[in-house]
Amino acid sequence: MTETSTLRRLRVLLSAYACEPGKGSEPGTGWHMAMELAKRYDVTVLTRANDRGPIEKELAESTGPRPTFLYHDLSGLYRFLKKRRILPTQLYYAMWQRDTRRMLETKSVSDFDIFHHITFNSFEISPGVPAGFRGALVRGPLGGGQTAPPALLESLGWLDKLKEQARSARVRKSAASSRLQRDLAACDLILHANHETGDLLKQGQENRRDPMIDVGVDPSKFSPADHAKDGTRILSASNFEPRKGTRLLLLAFQRAHQDNPSLRLLLAGSGKLLAQDMAWVEANRLSNSVSFLGKLDHQKMADELSAADVFVFPSLRDTSGAIVLEAMACGLPIVCLDHQGAKVMVGDCCGMRISPESLEGTLDGIARAILKLASNVSLRESMGHRARERVLAEFSWEKKASRLSEEYQRLV
Repeated sequence: MTETSTLRRLRVLLSAYACEPGKGSEPGTGWHMAMELAKRYDVTVLTRANDRGPIEKELAESTGPRPTFLYHDLSGLYRFLKKRRILPTQLYYAMWQRDTRRMLETKSVSDFDIFHHITFNSFEISPGVPAGFRGALVRGPLGGGQTAPPALLESLGWLDKLKEQARSARVRKSAASSRLQRDLAACDLILHANHETGDLLKQGQENRRDPMIDVGVDPSKFSPADHAKDGTRILSASNFEPRKGTRLLLLAFQRAHQDNPSLRLLLAGSGKLLAQDMAWVEANRLSNSVSFLGKLDHQKMADELSAADVFVFPSLRDTSGAIVLEAMACGLPIVCLDHQGAKVMVGDCCGMRISPESLEGTLDGIARAILKLASNVSLRESMGHRARERVLAEFSWEKKASRLSEEYQRLV
């Protein structure tokens, strides 16, 4: 007997502001979870009208059960202001949540068994509750409670350091707000994507909360790496922005390169710090050993992962990191900081997690981890194999939807 045949067929209203096929991060989470849950339940997805084109195209080409989509966006003026970055995304998002609640007043929301808000995953902006809804409320997996380690802020410029400190203060204040506490208390289940967010939100809350990473991966899209190579291709991928820790990685790689000049670092991505980091590489005479790949599409990124030997994720602040799961699906050992979502995804068996307690210790730890993995093919092979096994067992979209389905069944 299949899992689906034994389930009570629920009606699920999924709030997914970010939801788009072919994307990573939160848009990918919204899309993949909607499609997987639709195999088990009658799913209606509330999302942005802006993404209707790619969604409808993908639905037309798909087979099997599909969700129903409700599209909504603010007026053209607000979209124009958002596109020009005059209206901040978070403010637009809060206004979108308000408008969708009004829109749902014309729908029969009382017919739904579950109202699950899944994206955006920030705990700071509540989706509220549709008027007339009487079913179970689910939020998450929530993130945003993580903050950059104070010791590593020294790797940033003074202005970026100040911005991170201000954000950390705002996060603490937001978590203590009475409105947030009321909104969370109304939930039947709160999922948190990392322990930092879970610990921040648990004060005064008696309702159930469980850990669940917010991202997933389709392992069939990624080919395992060839571990017979020489171990010198070190890959990292992210936006070039302060919190992503690219400069931290460059400083650590510089140390590792002094001991093993054959090492090569490949950096994929784009962003405001790209030019500065390229200039730093040039000034430190590492141009022959560090390559900037630019922003890659999904297929090219998958190809680079399969060709790499080690993946490094040096982020100072991240709810999770879908790219980490993609690297693990390719059978790559991971080097990351021992915090936040990376700590949840990367076990001791499949990577090396570096304590972020001090800047010097972190730089030395990343450098040593790179050198150790680069020089030990059996360790790379063992960790890489277990990394892919871990993804298959816990982090595929199918596994995540199956676990979420179990949570739904408990609630009703």
